[in-house]
Amino acid sequence: MCRKVFNWHISVMRPALLAIVLICLSSVFLSPYGSASGSSSAAQLTGDVLSVDLETRFVRAEGNVVLKYKDIMIICRLLEIDAVTGELTASGDVELHDGEDVARGRSLTYGLTSKHGVLQSGNATAQGDQMEGPMYITGSEFQAEPGRIRIEGGSFTTCDLEIPHYRVEAEEIQIHIGDRMELWQLSYWEGRLRVFHWPYLVIPLKEENRFDMPQVGYGAQEGWFVKTTYNYYRNSSFRGFLYLDYFSRLGLGLGLKHLYNFGSLGTGSLYIYELMNRTANNVESRLELAHELPVSSGTTCSLGLKYSDNLSLTGVFNTQISGTTRIRYTDDRRSADLVVEKAQMTGISLSDQTRVTLTGRWKEPGGLSLSGDLRFFERQVQDGLRKDDKYLNYRLEASKNFKNASARAVAEQYVKPVERREKEEEGEVDPLPYEAIGRAPEIVLEGHPFKLGAFPLRLRWNVAFGRYAERTSLWFGDPIIRGSKVHIGIDGVEQSYRLGNTTKATLSLGCGFDSYTTGDSRYVLQGALALEARALDNAVIVSGRYDYCGVFGETPFAFDRKDRKGLLTGRLTLSKGIFTATMDCGYDFYTKVYRSITGKARISQGRAWAVEASAAYDPQYRHMRDAIGKLEVAASERCLVKIGARYDFSREALDRVESHVALQVSDAWGLEWTLVYGGASKSKVPGVIRGDVAVTRDMHCRELRLSYSYTENQVWLEYRIKAFPHDAVKMGIGEEGVLF
Repeated sequence: MCRKVFNWHISVMRPALLAIVLICLSSVFLSPYGSASGSSSAAQLTGDVLSVDLETRFVRAEGNVVLKYKDIMIICRLLEIDAVTGELTASGDVELHDGEDVARGRSLTYGLTSKHGVLQSGNATAQGDQMEGPMYITGSEFQAEPGRIRIEGGSFTTCDLEIPHYRVEAEEIQIHIGDRMELWQLSYWEGRLRVFHWPYLVIPLKEENRFDMPQVGYGAQEGWFVKTTYNYYRNSSFRGFLYLDYFSRLGLGLGLKHLYNFGSLGTGSLYIYELMNRTANNVESRLELAHELPVSSGTTCSLGLKYSDNLSLTGVFNTQISGTTRIRYTDDRRSADLVVEKAQMTGISLSDQTRVTLTGRWKEPGGLSLSGDLRFFERQVQDGLRKDDKYLNYRLEASKNFKNASARAVAEQYVKPVERREKEEEGEVDPLPYEAIGRAPEIVLEGHPFKLGAFPLRLRWNVAFGRYAERTSLWFGDPIIRGSKVHIGIDGVEQSYRLGNTTKATLSLGCGFDSYTTGDSRYVLQGALALEARALDNAVIVSGRYDYCGVFGETPFAFDRKDRKGLLTGRLTLSKGIFTATMDCGYDFYTKVYRSITGKARISQGRAWAVEASAAYDPQYRHMRDAIGKLEVAASERCLVKIGARYDFSREALDRVESHVALQVSDAWGLEWTLVYGGASKSKVPGVIRGDVAVTRDMHCRELRLSYSYTENQVWLEYRIKAFPHDAVKMGIGEEGVLF
């Protein structure tokens, strides 16, 4: 039974927030002490009155005391240092500064040798990388030592009021840096109301062993459910989760995920989950085992096993079992990765699948690089929607850089997988022009750019030879085209030239000759010339570009086919003050096809308002294609209105209408809505394709948002602490019930 992740928890006291507190406290209390030990850097001590006892080596500073050491600074009224033992005592409005982070307290004691420190009646202001704004931390006593922080009577919040809107309290907090956080008598408060209490909580500070709060929700298959997770933690080598779930339609679910570390014998995890499915009157099982073993320096071996079973409502017993073996090696110059996967499915669907993947990289200091990629796949399906498939694809490549040139050799065999073919049919990826291709081999030599006398371009030559076999379709009887190809070419690297103060030209050229053993040959000429002229202090910009590709002859293959092109494009840009306008057009002299003439004009008065209009005309068919209008008005800092519409001339109807309004009704309340109407097309029925309305309540350091989605037919209530914009309590109601 797969475990789903939901966004709602009983408490806003989430593990991510606690982890950020750890980072803040570490930067405030551990960094200064760690930097002070074992260092010979000089400290600067100033005060109104300084005294030194040379016999006992005791230093005392009184009045406006400032101690600077490396990146830290201590400010207080009285400071005493025992230079023999390294004990330091500060009292009287103590401030400990570390960059932007500040800790304050009544008194501070610290041992430079023992690295133990205590801050009495402390409060700290710290900034975390994942926070927007500072974190305010208080405690009756802060104790710091290498690798550990202990706080008595601690609380923290991101609300900057003297009486914060919310806070998290704990009688005692122990932070074991990089390992775990232990909290006793944890409470979350909203003002004077305590909404959550937990007597003892251990939060491992590793993502793979994160803490999850109970989840309550509703699913179409599960019905109402309650999912609870308890994480047990002995040490970093023995930890895991216990799962206890209840589903109103399915029944009881029990599970375990154990993470272990056997040192030289490897690390891994074991996951077991049992669901007493009363709808099928059967116990569904799921087992996952993963183990990684270090074999030698740079080499690891990973093993994985997955098993699941269930009984369908028709009485068919379904099982899925898969195994994975992976051997990986890597160092500074080489890497290799071998993965073998085997999967079987029985029941309603019967299939057997094998996958072998081998990749490798090797690079010599002299510049020689080798890379390889081999993929074998076989799938046999007796029942089910998937199709049989089998292929062996590989690509081997060697390359080396020389003083004036580079060389590359490639051997490849590629057969298009069934999954790729299905994605092309659905339009998810661009189609390849072939079903299978082989290169055995392809060798390319390419020179580095060089100058030839006064010729205005830097030149680069290239020579290639290849033996190819290609199949362009799966039609029965279509032949496999085999042949060799010799290519000789020279290119001029694109370069720009100034033609006076207001004109610029860009030029590139290239030519190539291909000869095939099939008897075919072709010449390819390519080039591009662009001109740009500016006038009236850049108020008028005229630019044009001609892209040319001349193909003389034929190629027997699809993979290196080139289309003739003689595309001339132009653009006119006008800009003056609040007004800007552009116009684009183009014509291909080979295909004799005009590109649409598009124009756009915009008048904008800063952020106050903007009006934009654009239109497209198709010269090929001599009719307007569409027109778009947009209006943005910020009537004040409290009101923003955006309206847009697109008119389709072929259907003589509005194709799309959009509107967005954001209104700040008062300092606390905000209202916004977005409405998008889409007109009829081949794939869509006309109607509202997006309709959202939201009411927001600003509560200083927090935010409450109620939104409704017309298209999704859902209502969402979100509670967010502003310092953690991506971590919110979220609850929704939709057609399937309550969503979390």
